Amino acid sequence: MRRSRIKYGGPSKRRTPSTSIDSTHTLKVERLSHEGRGVGLIDGKTTFIADALPGEEVEVRIEETHKRYNTARVIQRHTDSPDRVLPLCAHYGHCGGCDLQHLHIEAQRQHKSRQVLDQLQRYANVEPEEILPPLVADASGYRRSARIGINQRQRDGEVIVGFRRRGSNKLLDIDSCPVMDKQLQPVFALLREALHDQGDVRRITHADISRGDQGGYLRLRCTRGLPEHLQVRLQQVADELDLVLEIALDNSASTDAQALYSLPGQDLSLAFASTDFIQVNAAINQAMVNQALEWLAPSTEERVLDLFSGLGNFTLPLAQKAAQVVGVEGSDTMVERARSNAEQASLNNVSFYRADLTQTFRHAPWFREGFDLILLDPPRTGARETVNQLASYGAKRILYISCNPSALVADLAPLLEQGYRIKRFGIMDMFPQTAHVESMLLLVHPDA
Repeated sequence: MRRSRIKYGGPSKRRTPSTSIDSTHTLKVERLSHEGRGVGLIDGKTTFIADALPGEEVEVRIEETHKRYNTARVIQRHTDSPDRVLPLCAHYGHCGGCDLQHLHIEAQRQHKSRQVLDQLQRYANVEPEEILPPLVADASGYRRSARIGINQRQRDGEVIVGFRRRGSNKLLDIDSCPVMDKQLQPVFALLREALHDQGDVRRITHADISRGDQGGYLRLRCTRGLPEHLQVRLQQVADELDLVLEIALDNSASTDAQALYSLPGQDLSLAFASTDFIQVNAAINQAMVNQALEWLAPSTEERVLDLFSGLGNFTLPLAQKAAQVVGVEGSDTMVERARSNAEQASLNNVSFYRADLTQTFRHAPWFREGFDLILLDPPRTGARETVNQLASYGAKRILYISCNPSALVADLAPLLEQGYRIKRFGIMDMFPQTAHVESMLLLVHPDA
């Protein structure tokens, strides 16, 4: 019988992990993560570092440890990246709205393009045939819609108006926001002044603000009605900003479309209500519509299908070029808005239908009519069920507009399996100063 060897000495000491919380380390940042954090290694373990840039040598303090990665914050930078710039905003680093203001705008755009291309190569094993320059516009003053939080401190009744803190659900009091449309920037001070000394205003949870080329909205979400004297004050805020005031006691959609935004390149104006989705960046939206028309290149003999069509942002410009266009959207309210916008534009070769695009629509009459070209602009969750039904449809060209690279890569698989190739690719810097990236891909059928 074998006997175990006798071990002498005291019990073995448990090794303390070198990356325990609050431990400090010096390392070199190797790259940026998809959400814009610096990435480095500590004892071979991936560490995400807020506000650190590739090439920088930084001293960090560990904030969280997980099985596969750590998170850390910078204590001191020993070297600076040549791409580092001073942030635009005094609240940067505390506000959760922007995460790339410390990175030069050109480097931001390169990072975003590389992020999508890397995922296409890594997970779909595909490279676009043509990579076009990004669509860009001003990196500040671009945001024409936002949700602004409103709260009130219990200890002193002070009203807080602003955005959520970085990595927290708590509100940060904001004085100004340089990425907001200049005409909307006074909203923080105006709301704070209007709500000051008005007693308990916690029944107001947030304000949704949006602005078109003609008109806009200040929509206040409330848990119960507001006293008349407070409504008068808030109406003065809306008047100062040249917006329509709405006080909403629930989350139901607004049906009153009093504002318009324009697509000057197509001589179109589209009406929208306060709860309608519109692209946040007017300049990039116009450039995006122009590029979509150029890439998809509809002719007067072709039929086009626009999926997730909203209020007609792409559908109506397409109808100016194509023989027939069909827009499909999941919201009854948006379908009615799109029909009204088409009627106002005197476009009679466009139809809109309501359908749940997460379900099968193969047998829907509108789908069985046949289409030469398809455009889809899905939400962040992607359009996997939709794409599964399009893969064998045989459309000559499909234009996919994506706001989530991971969903895009997953959605492409059925189309690539059917032989579609990515003819063109480019990003659109819809949200400068943030890590959010939107991209456009043109897929061409193998027989086209």
